[in-house]
Amino acid sequence: MQALDYLVMAVYAAAVLGIGFWANRRQKNTEDYFLGGRQLPWWAVGISLVATSFSSASLIGGTGYGYAAGIDWIQLQIGDLVALLIVMAVFLPFFAAQPITTAYEYLGRRFGDRARTVGSVLFLAQTAVRASILVYGPALALQAVLGWSVETSILVSAAAAIVYSACGGIAAVVWTDCIQFGVIVVAVIATLGVVAGDVPGGFGAVLDYASSEGRLNPVTLEFQPKKLFHLTGALVPYLVLALSLFGTGQQSVQRFLACRDLSSARKAALTGWFAGTIALGTCLLLGVAIHAWTKLAPGAATFHIDKGDKVLPAFLAQRMPAGLAGLMLAAIFAASMSSLDSAIHSMSTSFMVDIAKRSGLRLARLCTVVIGVIATLGALAAAEAETTMLQTMVTWLGMFAGPLLGLFLIGMTTKRASEVDALIGVAAGAILVVALFWNHEQLPVHKLWIGPFSLVLTYVTGAGLAPLLPLRRNKRGHDEPDDQSDRERPVDAG
Repeated sequence: MQALDYLVMAVYAAAVLGIGFWANRRQKNTEDYFLGGRQLPWWAVGISLVATSFSSASLIGGTGYGYAAGIDWIQLQIGDLVALLIVMAVFLPFFAAQPITTAYEYLGRRFGDRARTVGSVLFLAQTAVRASILVYGPALALQAVLGWSVETSILVSAAAAIVYSACGGIAAVVWTDCIQFGVIVVAVIATLGVVAGDVPGGFGAVLDYASSEGRLNPVTLEFQPKKLFHLTGALVPYLVLALSLFGTGQQSVQRFLACRDLSSARKAALTGWFAGTIALGTCLLLGVAIHAWTKLAPGAATFHIDKGDKVLPAFLAQRMPAGLAGLMLAAIFAASMSSLDSAIHSMSTSFMVDIAKRSGLRLARLCTVVIGVIATLGALAAAEAETTMLQTMVTWLGMFAGPLLGLFLIGMTTKRASEVDALIGVAAGAILVVALFWNHEQLPVHKLWIGPFSLVLTYVTGAGLAPLLPLRRNKRGHDEPDDQSDRERPVDAG
C-alpha cells in the first residue's frame, strides 16, 4: 500500500460516513428511519437492492469461482429474474396494499402474532448467518494487503458499517449502497484493464485462452444433481432461495416499501436485476482473466495466486499498482458494508417492529448497534472456521428458505388456513430441514434442494390441514364455531 492507496481509502470512508450523518439530520420519526418516508427514488432503491445481494461473497467469491471454473455461475441470474417477476406479480401488491413496515406485519394481519413472530425469527436467524459470513470477506483482503489479523480487519469494517447505519437509517443505507456499487464496478473494470495490459495481445488474447479452456460457457443444460451451477439448479432450488429472499426477506421488502408506489417498487426490482447481472458477470470475467494472466503474462509465474476466496486478495497484494490497489480495497469494503449495513438495519427494523413492538429513534439506533455487534461476533466465529464464503452462505440461506416462503404462500393463496395450520406446516418443514441437513452427505442432490423439499412439505401440510378440521377459522386463524360472528368479519387480503 502506497500513500495514494491510503488517500483513496480515506476519501471513500469520508464519503460513506458523510452520507450517514447527512441522512441523520433529515430524520423526524421512525418511518423516516425505517422507510425513508416512503419517498426514495426507484433507481436508487434498485441499485441498493443489488448492492445488498452483491456482497463480498460475490466480489471475492465470484472472482475466485471464475478463476477456478469459469462464468457458469451467471446462470443463477435466470433464477433471480424469475423470482423477481413472481415477487412483482404476487408479493408486491399484497405489501403495497397494507400500511406495514415489515414483511412479517402481513403475517400478523393474516394469521396472528405467533405467526408474525415465527416469520421474524426465521428472518433474523437467516440474516445473522449471512451478515457474519459477509464481514469475513474484506478481512481476507486486509490481511493480504496490510498484514492485519483477520480479527482486527473484521472489527474495523464492521464498526464503519454500524456507525453510518445507526446514524442515517435506510436513507443512508440506500445512498451509500449507490456509491459503494459504483466503486465496485469501477474497481473491477480497472483491474481487468491491469490484467489485459500485462498479457501480450490484450483482452482479446485473454478471451481466446479462456474460450479454449471452456471457461466462457454461461449455461449448463446437463442436470448434475450434486451440483448447483446448471440450468435446473437455477430454476428450482436457487429459484426457491431467491423467491424467499426477495419476497419474504425484510432486506428486500423494506426497500420495496421505501418506494413511492407499487410501480416504483417494480421498476426498482428490475433495475436491481439488470445491475446485478452486469456486476456479477464482470466479477466472474475478472476471475477468468486472472487465470489467463497466470498463464500468459510475462513474469506472472513469480507471483503466488491461491485458489478460492484468496484469488482476488492475492492479486491485489502482489500486482495492483498504487491508487488502484486502494480502489480495489475500497471496493471490497464496499461490497461487504453494502450487505452488512442492509442486514443489520433490516434486522433491527424487524426486531423493533415485530418482536419488541417498540418505537423511537434513539431505541431504533441502539438496536441497530446491538445487532451489528452480534453480527460482528458471528463473523469472528466464521473466521475461526476458515469457511468458503460462497458455498457456506448459499447453503445456510437455503436452510431457512422453504419454511419461511411456505408460511407466506399459505397466507397469500388460501383463505381458510388458520394460524395453527400454518405453524404446523412450518414445524413440519423445519423438521425436514434438520433431518435432511443432518444426513446431507447421503443426499443424492445438492444441499440447496432442501429448500424446495421443505417448501412443499410446509405448504402441503399447512394448507391441507384446513379442510380436514371441523371448525371454521376467522382471518387471524382462531378456531371458532360456524356462526354469524365469523361472517361479519372483513375479508382478509390473503
